[in-house]
Amino acid sequence: MEKVQKITPKICVNGDPASKRVFLTSGFQAPFQEKDLLAQIDVNSHFQSYATGGSIFHLFTAEEMTPEEQEKLIFNIIDNFPIQYLTKTPFLTTCNTCGHKMVGRKTTCERCGSEDVTLWSRPIGYFRPVMRGKISKDYKEANYLFWLNGRVEDFATRKEVRKEDVEHILEELNSML
Repeated sequence: MEKVQKITPKICVNGDPASKRVFLTSGFQAPFQEKDLLAQIDVNSHFQSYATGGSIFHLFTAEEMTPEEQEKLIFNIIDNFPIQYLTKTPFLTTCNTCGHKMVGRKTTCERCGSEDVTLWSRPIGYFRPVMRGKISKDYKEANYLFWLNGRVEDFATRKEVRKEDVEHILEELNSML
């Protein structure tokens, strides 16, 4: 009689299997160590052309933008790339000393100078703290890290969209037409 080989199913998860801190996700977020926003848009548009869902391109803003600036950015991306799902989300920073709220990733409070700030991001649908207190300039260290190391690395390297990026993208797109 032939010996039957046992098949062990594999499952892909994110997190740390050794500590049993893992999670499943139905989504895909392309990694972006690249600071070029057009390259990020291009990578997402290629991937999203194969996906019917589960992939979203996140534009994280570093400063407040008027509705007109936001509209100009978003519609030019949608008009020129096959992006199906897109969010525009500000990085947020709150000061735990004076309560001041700021748009963008800050390591100190603009109002009182405190280093006890909390950085927030919106992974999916809701804002959540990323890190708090004595945050390093490269955003990879703080007194408290609320996300797994891989997510913090992604947060630290993700491009923040600034107003000058919007103008740069529009100039590049116009030169390609």
